[in-house]
Amino acid sequence: MKKTIILLFTLSLALLSYAESFNVANSKLRIAIVQYVIDNQGFYQKQSNVSVDIVDNIEYKYAYDKKKKDLYVTTPYGNFRISLDDELAKQIKKDKTIPQLKSEEIENMISLHNASLAEKFAALNLAREKHISDSINEVREQERIAREKARRDSIEKVNKERALNSYRAQHNWHWLPIKTKSKYSYSSGTSTVPLECALCDKKISSYSTDSIYVAAINNDTIFSVENIDGLLDNSYLEFHAYRIPYELQQSEYYKQHLEAYKDSLFSKPDYNGDFARDMNLYSLHNYVETVKKEAPYGLFTEWAWDDEYSVITFSFSYLNLNKRTIKYIDVYWKVTNDVGDVRKTGHFKGTGPLEQYETGSWNWDYSSYYVAGDASTMEFTKVIITYMNGQQQVLTRNMIKID
Repeated sequence: MKKTIILLFTLSLALLSYAESFNVANSKLRIAIVQYVIDNQGFYQKQSNVSVDIVDNIEYKYAYDKKKKDLYVTTPYGNFRISLDDELAKQIKKDKTIPQLKSEEIENMISLHNASLAEKFAALNLAREKHISDSINEVREQERIAREKARRDSIEKVNKERALNSYRAQHNWHWLPIKTKSKYSYSSGTSTVPLECALCDKKISSYSTDSIYVAAINNDTIFSVENIDGLLDNSYLEFHAYRIPYELQQSEYYKQHLEAYKDSLFSKPDYNGDFARDMNLYSLHNYVETVKKEAPYGLFTEWAWDDEYSVITFSFSYLNLNKRTIKYIDVYWKVTNDVGDVRKTGHFKGTGPLEQYETGSWNWDYSSYYVAGDASTMEFTKVIITYMNGQQQVLTRNMIKID
C-alpha cells in the first residue's frame, strides 16, 4: 500500500514538472521549431529549428505524437517540439487534455501556431518601430523647440543689449529716475515717486523733480548726493539716504536704469547710514573751514540801502566766523553818483553780542544822513569790529567779504 502511494506521488511530481517546464532532467531533446528572441534594438528576431536547454512558461500543449514520443507546446515566445523519455511519455499518453494527432494533423497545427506567433511578433515589432519613430520625432521636435527658443532668446538678448546701449548713450548712471507712469487713466504723463531722507528732514515731493543724483544703491536704500550752494561762491555736498518705496521698485524707468547701470550703482557696498552721516560732517567741516579761511573775521550775508526822500536807510546781516564774540560792528560807507562824485559818507553801528557762527541783523529805517537826488551807489570803505575784550579788527576794502 505504501509503495502504491509513493508511486502515485512520484508520478504527480513528474506531471507537475512537465506541466511547468522541460529540461535535461525530464526530456531527451528540446527543439524550437520557431522562437523569437529580442535584440539590442528591442526588435524580436525569428530563430528556427534550434536546440534549447529549457522550455518553460508553457501556454499550450497542443499535440502529442505517441509513436515518436514528441510533445508539441507553445510559450509566449515560441513553438517547441519536446522529445520525452519513456517514463514521462507514458504519463503524457494518459493525459486526455493533450490531443494525440497524426503527423499530417500535427504539421497543420504547427503551421497554425507558427502563423499566430508570426502575427503576434510582427505586431510587436511594428509597435516597437512606431515607438522608435515617435521617440525620434519627439526628440527632433524637442530639439526644434530648443533651437527656436535659443534663437528667440538670442534675438531678445541682442535687442535688450541694443536698448540698454541706446539708454546708456542718452543717460548718466548717476542720475537716477524716480518717476513712474501716472496712475490716472486720463493722464499720459509721469509723476515723481515721493521720497523721504532717513538722515534729515529732506523730502522730495511728487512734483519737485523726476531724477536725483545718486552715489550708490545698497539693499533697499538710495544714497543720493546734492551739491549745496554756500557762502562766497563755495559749496558742499549733502548726502541723503532714501528708502526705496514699492511704487518706485515697480517703475519701468527705475528698473531700466538699474538694468543698464547695475555694475556702477551696486559697486559700493560700504555705503550705509553711518557712512553718509560721516560724509556730511566731513563735507560740512571742509566747507566751513574754507569759508573761514576766506573770511576769518566774518562776512556780510546780505545788505541793502535806499535814499527815498533823500534820507538814507540801511540794513545788513553779518555772520561772525571768528571765535571771539563781537560787541560792536561799525560799517563805514560812501555814496556816489553815476560819475563817481562822492555825495555822502558816514557809518552805522551795530551792537552785539554776536558769537561765532551766529548771524546778526540790523536795520535803520530812518537816519540823519541826507543825500542829493543823483546818488546811485553805496560802497563800504571799511569795517571796524570791536570784540567783547576790547580788541578791534579793522577790515579794509579787500578784507570786507560780502556774499
